[in-house]
Amino acid sequence: MKKRFTEKFAPWAAAQLVRFCCGTARLLEYPRPFYEVHGENSQPFILVFWHSRIFFATWYLSFYRCCALISRHSDGELVAAAAEKLGIQSARGSTTRGGEAALRQLVRMIGKGFNGIITPDGPKGPPRKLQDGVISLGQLSQRPVIPVSFSSRHAVRLKSWDRFMIPLPFSKTAFVYGEPIMIPRKLDDETRKRYRLRIEKELDRVTDLSDGLVGQPRI
Repeated sequence: MKKRFTEKFAPWAAAQLVRFCCGTARLLEYPRPFYEVHGENSQPFILVFWHSRIFFATWYLSFYRCCALISRHSDGELVAAAAEKLGIQSARGSTTRGGEAALRQLVRMIGKGFNGIITPDGPKGPPRKLQDGVISLGQLSQRPVIPVSFSSRHAVRLKSWDRFMIPLPFSKTAFVYGEPIMIPRKLDDETRKRYRLRIEKELDRVTDLSDGLVGQPRI
């Protein structure tokens, strides 16, 4: 009974915490409001961000029609349930468990008009090292990959492998996004590597820029 109560209560509580911490933020969008460029009238896109920035991303992207690739690891259960409370659907899998099936499911959801969400260094790292799933997703869906990041001036950084960031309420927060990157359907190994490094480099750029805009030290 206690376990069932916890399983039902924890996602609701997590969603409420996300709404409070992020909904009270003083948000700066750079280089301009994201909706003006990639609003409802645009075609689906694939948003990628480092695992440490999930907290704010979950809130911000709940205002778009999204489906996220979320791991089947134990910590992924809470993330998926909380994301669902916020209106984000999920395809369950990772690079180690159920990844291929989840990737196919996400491609189908993108085909139905959902925007794809993926954290390419999750679920267990190494931090800020792009895994291959995002390249495959871009290939199969033929939708642009957009590297993004979020940062808050006042935030708690957990002692996890990715130094997970939880923004504090009413904090100045920055959302930074890069240029869309289209990945060809056919790639040889060398070209695949170049795209992987290109996206990884752009993710690092927007992440460092978001930290700099709010004065958050890089860890």
